[in-house]
Amino acid sequence: MDFYLAGMETTSTTLRWSTLFMATNQRVQDKIREEIMSIIGADGKPTANFRNQMPYTMAAIHEIQRCANIVPLNVNHRTVKDTSVGSIPIPANTFVIGHIQHVMAHSPVFKDPKQFRPERFLLDDGITTNKETVEQMCPFSIGKRQCAGEALARVELFVGLVTLLQNYKIEPVQGKPVNLEPEFSGVLLPKQQPLRVTPVSA
Repeated sequence: MDFYLAGMETTSTTLRWSTLFMATNQRVQDKIREEIMSIIGADGKPTANFRNQMPYTMAAIHEIQRCANIVPLNVNHRTVKDTSVGSIPIPANTFVIGHIQHVMAHSPVFKDPKQFRPERFLLDDGITTNKETVEQMCPFSIGKRQCAGEALARVELFVGLVTLLQNYKIEPVQGKPVNLEPEFSGVLLPKQQPLRVTPVSA
């Protein structure tokens, strides 16, 4: 039950954030939809098998996770023996918390970190994955004992976002700017607010 609740909460929260980022970044949303229609089509069924064929969509999911950063401090770890990080010694039985926020928002690899820009995860050709930026991503924690549900969550995020944008266009409600300030409730939640959602065929 703990695994189920943990996975459900974090994945659904990330998908909620995705609706806000899509509403405030129409260019990105249109580009993802263009890739969806090109690879899957309007009536095709999204599955995890399409991920390798959809580099821009995958880059956008990375950027959603980076900007939402719903668990900024992540979970406690404990050293079982004396170790070090760089030149800093860490004795055995020391509690260690990965500061995910520092990596996602302040790593020198992520230039202009406050900008929502999926292209940072692709090379200049717009197709090849930028390994340098992808390797800095740590939304599922750090180390060997990171999120046990990472593989499933990645599939759910891909299928969820693709299904949504395959069928609907997401926009701000006129006169009501989207608020991207989070609320803390165990994880960083997006504020509840109205969005305009219309069928793609409309």
